[in-house]
Amino acid sequence: MIEGRLNDNLNDKNPNSEVRKPAFRLRSLLSLHRRMGIISALFVMLLSVSGLAIHHSPRLGLDGRFITSSAMLSWYGIKAPDITLGFDLGSHQAALIADAIYLDSKRLPGIFNSLTGAIEAEFGFVLATSDQLILLTEEGEVIEVLGSVSGVPKGMGAIGRGAANIYLKVGDDNLVADLNELSWTPVSISLPPDPIQWSVPVETATDIATEIKADYAGSLLSWDRLILDIHSGRFLGGLGVLLVDIMALLFMFMAISGVWIWSRRRS
Repeated sequence: MIEGRLNDNLNDKNPNSEVRKPAFRLRSLLSLHRRMGIISALFVMLLSVSGLAIHHSPRLGLDGRFITSSAMLSWYGIKAPDITLGFDLGSHQAALIADAIYLDSKRLPGIFNSLTGAIEAEFGFVLATSDQLILLTEEGEVIEVLGSVSGVPKGMGAIGRGAANIYLKVGDDNLVADLNELSWTPVSISLPPDPIQWSVPVETATDIATEIKADYAGSLLSWDRLILDIHSGRFLGGLGVLLVDIMALLFMFMAISGVWIWSRRRS
């Protein structure tokens, strides 16, 4: 009994027994705070860089730059659609894939939802959609796109050539197209007979089809979308979103623990 009282008195007189526990907790929290700080710093750097890129995306033109990496396209599950149809142009081919028209493996500027025919002309080629005529050089450069403003009839189902004229099929009517005068004259029985060779669809050559599909697939994933997905965590799917949530909680822990450590050290 006397020994117990002596031990109690010794413990009461030893100030270290009261100081060690708070000091140990402070050191443990400080160590954890530092480790978490390294992890969060890397994540903050990632968010900062991607956030700056998103903020300046229009200036950097990220929405107009596309990723052609097959591995990245495969990660997103992006696959080019099949070629809708194609037309033969001698040593060249015109093809429609989704909303794009290609001459061989070169994509024409613009968005097109149809391709009804393609013929050779003195200056190069003429491609027809349901409501437009696309005039190209032999090198595939666009000379002009004629539409309703130029009086091009809507509902063109085919384009063809005769001995001296270009013909358009609109419904049941055949029209003579004068590209110089921009006139579209119905074929009359009084005109001399001119056998029309209509442009008909053909199967696109395998090597050209492969190049077209690869090029089109490369226009489906922009750098703007990739960086935005990295910033939000969606690049990793549901796991990435969960990781961003965890990091948000980690930032809250860092802020609270940092304030607590600072207050304890001041006291």
